[in-house]
Amino acid sequence: MTDPIVAPATAWGRSPLAVVRLTGSGLDPILAAVLTGSQRLQETPRRVGIRSANGTPIDDGLAWLRRGPRTATGQDLCEITVHGNPLIVEALVQACLSAGARTARPGEFTRRAVLGGHLDLVRAEAVDQVIRATSPGGLDLARTGMDGRLSRRLQEWHEALLASAADLEARLDYPDDELTLASDDELIRGLWAVSVACAALAETYDAGRALVDGVRIALVGPVNAGKSSLFNRLVGSERALVHAQPGTTRDVVEARCQLGPLQATLLDTAGERSTEDPVEAAGLALAQRLVADTDLLVVVLRAGRPTAADPVILARTAAQRRVVVYNGLDQARGVPDGALGTSAVTGEGLDALQDAIVAQLGVADTSELLVASARQRDALQAISAAAQEAVTALPVAGPAVAADALTRGLEQLDVLTGADTREEVLDALFARFCIGK
Repeated sequence: MTDPIVAPATAWGRSPLAVVRLTGSGLDPILAAVLTGSQRLQETPRRVGIRSANGTPIDDGLAWLRRGPRTATGQDLCEITVHGNPLIVEALVQACLSAGARTARPGEFTRRAVLGGHLDLVRAEAVDQVIRATSPGGLDLARTGMDGRLSRRLQEWHEALLASAADLEARLDYPDDELTLASDDELIRGLWAVSVACAALAETYDAGRALVDGVRIALVGPVNAGKSSLFNRLVGSERALVHAQPGTTRDVVEARCQLGPLQATLLDTAGERSTEDPVEAAGLALAQRLVADTDLLVVVLRAGRPTAADPVILARTAAQRRVVVYNGLDQARGVPDGALGTSAVTGEGLDALQDAIVAQLGVADTSELLVASARQRDALQAISAAAQEAVTALPVAGPAVAADALTRGLEQLDVLTGADTREEVLDALFARFCIGK
């Protein structure tokens, strides 16, 4: 995979500047065809003229060229900066294609870095997370992948499993010699520690995904509980109509806001009650469908004014991740244990509500190591299960079965980091990357 590829490295649209990137072998003829003075290109940017395949001038810009393997892709790499008009960018890309390059596939620049040994898969996924992150917390998480903290933790577990596997293999190969340095108890304690740690890291996936991709939170409850007023306070603007007449909210209103370290999409749903109005009934049915796909429910009830719908709503949402809120503290007091009190009028309790939402989603402490990749979560669970199987097998079935389990765990670690670079893994991982990265 060294054929020359080209793609814009900046988002499509009008901007002051745009960047087009090329990498691969045989870049010199392509650059000579599209750039004036390409033979003088160095690692520092130089002014160049840019022309089409038939020699028509396209733009003036800057370009630099670095030779492999001392580049991000491990191959020759050139970046050309032009004025940020999409017509200019498209003309430059077309000129490169006419000169012998091909269009880069999604994530192909990063993929070449992985295949060349310049980047492991954990760092590659972090590159994608940096681009997709919707919140400062998501960027912090991505940086733990890019700066190698997660990779170093995985390497520690790899070394621990490898040492245990070597000990078990020594017992099998030389059963009559006292070559082992660890007792069964020591091996079991070490393997159990790895199993627990991998499982714990896998369990952070929901929180990690929330930080990177954001969350969807639905406000549900009976009519006139103050959902729309609370929605407007959380969003910071009047997005939902507020009126004393029941059934004012008939459709589902969505708006984005920042809740602590999270970007949240809030959904204000229709108040629940029996109705003969077909439009209101359709709004309730739509709310039920959308609520099923949310990360968290905020169940809003009216403080000091219980309704017959309250216990029904509480029972129906009991199995879901939720925060129960009694709104209207400016008019009535008294909140049951385990619930929060708020006032959309005065703002009382809103900080506590945001804290409760963040805590329920598991992202209260963003300093911990988290994963935001389903692939990483699944691999970590498999590694944990393999180490646990070895722990169970060693005193019962013996070192051979335990060693087989550890071999599977080490294979999963290699797939996780990219030491075992399987084509289908790379295809699935880089398919979601943007072109040019």
